[in-house]
Amino acid sequence: MARARVKLAMILDENKRRATLKKKRLALIKRLQILSVLCKVEVCMIICDSLNVQGTDNLTVWPSRQDAEIMVSSFMSALEQKRNNKMVTHEMFLESMLVKEKNKLQALKKKNDQMEFEDFLHKLHSAPTSIDPLNGKLSQAYFYIEELIKKIEEKESLSQNARDVNVT
Repeated sequence: MARARVKLAMILDENKRRATLKKKRLALIKRLQILSVLCKVEVCMIICDSLNVQGTDNLTVWPSRQDAEIMVSSFMSALEQKRNNKMVTHEMFLESMLVKEKNKLQALKKKNDQMEFEDFLHKLHSAPTSIDPLNGKLSQAYFYIEELIKKIEEKESLSQNARDVNVT
């Protein structure tokens, strides 16, 4: 049975919030251990919790504070270009996602246009008298057919060139 989707909002009850933080922190540490073993990478984690009851900063460091300091200092001492290659800002991530989504949208639009023209051509073939010649789709269909002919000719020339190369 699938779990119910967790509502992403701040937990108002203080005791529930602390209990959830404790559980999620342990689960995250377990995932990091698995990641470091499976992928053989150096991993560290620092969680800065809000001030606890005594008024001191509640800091969780994994695997240890010394190991985390070593990893962070080695990362910071790396060449800036190398370090920047590993970093992705939120803006860069969103821009890359936007580009991917735009490409998907272009592909879907092209596929939609292709399906519309194929439907139009099918209607034209099955009932040519039902098509209004002044609606502009005939000229679009002409250009679509021209593109298809060009693609077929390109494929034929490529296959002919491949046959010529195999013969010689």
